[in-house]
Amino acid sequence: MTGSPNTPLLELPDQQTWKLEDKVVLITGAASGIGAATARLAASDGAKVLVSDLPGGAGQALADEINGLYIELDVTSRESWKSAVEAIDQLDIAILNAGVEFRDPIDFERTPDDPGEWDLDLYERARGVNVDGVAFGLHALVPVFDRLGGGSITVTASIAGLIPWSPDPVYSMTKWAAVGLVRASTTSLRRKNIMINAVCPGGVATPMTRVFDGSVPPGMADPSHIATAHLGIATSGYSGRIVKAVAGFPHTAHQFAEVTNTF
Repeated sequence: MTGSPNTPLLELPDQQTWKLEDKVVLITGAASGIGAATARLAASDGAKVLVSDLPGGAGQALADEINGLYIELDVTSRESWKSAVEAIDQLDIAILNAGVEFRDPIDFERTPDDPGEWDLDLYERARGVNVDGVAFGLHALVPVFDRLGGGSITVTASIAGLIPWSPDPVYSMTKWAAVGLVRASTTSLRRKNIMINAVCPGGVATPMTRVFDGSVPPGMADPSHIATAHLGIATSGYSGRIVKAVAGFPHTAHQFAEVTNTF
C-alpha cells in the first residue's frame, strides 16, 4: 500500500452553512471552548445538538440556550458511554472533542517536560480523556451509526499531534495517538458507511489555555474557527483527513510522508 490519504491537498471551503437541518449532532466536552462554539454553530445551522459533558458544569445551560439535549457523560468511563448512547434513535455526526492538557490545572505555569518529575495522576487524567475518551467513544458510537446506516465522526486532536510539542510531551503523545487512531480506523469504518476525520487546532482562546473572558489574544484562534473545521470536514464526504485549523489560515489537510508497507 502506498500513498497518503490526503492526496491531493484538501482545503475546506469557507462556508456559512452545512445543511444541518433535521440532523442530530453529538458533541463531547460541549460545555465550553471549542465544544460550546461547535454546538452553537451547529444549532444555528438547524441541527439538534446532543450536548455531552460532565455533571455540574454548563452543559445543561448550553443545551437550554440552543434548544438541544443535555447528556451527562464522563468520556473516560465505559459505563457512562453505554448509558449515554442507549437511547439515541438518530445520529448523523459525532464530534469527539473532550480534551485536557497534562499541565497541572492549578499550577498551570509548571511545564512537565521532565519524565522523571511527571505527576502520574495527571498523566492518567490526560490519557483517560484524550485517548480513552476517543477509543471508548468509537466503541460506543460505531454500533449506533452502523444500526442507523452510517454517519460522520470527527475528533479534536491538535497541532501537537503532528509536530512534537516539547513543553508538554504527554499532551503531544495523547494527540498523536488520536491522530493515529483516526487514520488507522478509516478503512474499517468506511465499510460501514462511517466517515472519520480529525481536526488539529493550533492555539485556541479557551479556558483550557487560560482565556476566560471571551477575548482572542494575538496568534490564537477563536473557538468558532475550529467549529467551522469540524462541521466542514464532517459534512465533506471525505474520510481519513487530518485537518489543520490555525488562526489566520484556511483549513487544510495535513500532508503525511508517503509510506510503503513491505509486509
